[in-house]
Amino acid sequence: MPAGRYYPRSFTILVIVAMGVLTVPLASGLINAVHVLQGVVDTQRQFTRNSLAITRDVRQIVESVSQLQRAAGQYHLLQDAEFEPALRTSFGELQSRLAQLDAQLTDAPSRATLATLQTHSRTLYRQLRPGAFLDSARFHALDPAFDALHANARTLLGQADTAVQRELQALEEAVQTTRQRLIALALALIPLTLLLAAVFSWMINRPVKQLKSAIQQLGQADLRPLPAISGPQDIVELGREIDWLRQRLQALEEQKLRFLRHVSHELKTPLASLREGVALLNDELAGSLNARQRSIVGIMDSGSRDLQKRIEDLIRYGGMVHDATQPPATPQALAELLAGVLARQRLALDARRIQVETQLAAATVRADRSQLETVLDNLLSNAVKFSPEGGRILVKSEPAEGAVAVWVCDQGGGIPEAERSRVFEPFFQGARQPASTIKGSGLGLSIVRESLRAAGGRVDIVDCPPWSTCFRLTWPD
Repeated sequence: MPAGRYYPRSFTILVIVAMGVLTVPLASGLINAVHVLQGVVDTQRQFTRNSLAITRDVRQIVESVSQLQRAAGQYHLLQDAEFEPALRTSFGELQSRLAQLDAQLTDAPSRATLATLQTHSRTLYRQLRPGAFLDSARFHALDPAFDALHANARTLLGQADTAVQRELQALEEAVQTTRQRLIALALALIPLTLLLAAVFSWMINRPVKQLKSAIQQLGQADLRPLPAISGPQDIVELGREIDWLRQRLQALEEQKLRFLRHVSHELKTPLASLREGVALLNDELAGSLNARQRSIVGIMDSGSRDLQKRIEDLIRYGGMVHDATQPPATPQALAELLAGVLARQRLALDARRIQVETQLAAATVRADRSQLETVLDNLLSNAVKFSPEGGRILVKSEPAEGAVAVWVCDQGGGIPEAERSRVFEPFFQGARQPASTIKGSGLGLSIVRESLRAAGGRVDIVDCPPWSTCFRLTWPD
């Protein structure tokens, strides 16, 4: 029984490898999900920083334009040179913030408005000419320029808000795309994990099922060679040990059968002498017998006949197990053969007032006549033994798919569920034995099973109410 080609040496290693492989897709999916989510978090964090910075800087530009206008008004309208540094500082802050915002804005409309702000602010600052005062009329003539600068700043604020909204929408779309990607990844990992689990489950369960099948085969007293067990080396070694046990059981079974054959044949000679002596006594060749002596001779004759039947059962069973040669099967008239069997059982049937019902839908059975008679005789003897006084026995036949089925049923105490798997074992005696009958050899049902098995058929115990015990025999057609 060679080890499986793709199996490790140890069953434990196989289980560990299975667990490790199953965690790989799950771990990779988890790592990928963490990486993707980290990317989304980083993008969101960067978006938050940029949007806040842009909004803050644009609002500061609006405020810087107002500060520039106030500083210019103080400088020119008050004609005070002390306000010149404030004017220069306001213009410098405005240019610095415009330059800082130039590096942050990416959309074209905002950059165009920013460029206009830079150009108009420089032009306006040149018109303000720090170092020379403007009178009130000339200064107020610059109000449209300041208004345009304020308008451009407000336009830039609106455009910056619009740009932030677009980036927020793009971020939401990216989050949705990431969510769909993670769902697709999960949907791909689930069948992959299930497939791997199914493969390793098959690899683990296959040798276990093979071992279970081998043990069940031995438990059913089937000592044929066991199927090869493939799997890890330790499981294969266990299979070899089971096969060694089978060989040992087979050797013991052969020794038992050999012993039974020898004992049976050794008993036949003294039994024949005993039967002959009983016959001579019964024929009064040694002198006349009184009533009591004749009764004793009858008991001896009955006991010798029972002993002879048991010895014949032993010889027949041993021959069936030892010799697998199957005699040729020919069509047998079931009604005629059954009539002969019932004639041999007539005394027992009449003594217990048992009626036999026949329903022979299939008229013929393809079998060896001797084996068929033996099977029906054993089953009817068993049914008579277990039937109550005044009971009934049913024998029926029906065509089956490519076979003929025969039922033999009685109204006895039935066979307990726990004993059904053992009733065909040699020498097995069930717990429910009739108190008024002589204990049998326990070979009748074993002979039935071996006969059916040799013919390619089978015998089963089936439930067939209202009958308490029913044997179903199947012969190939």
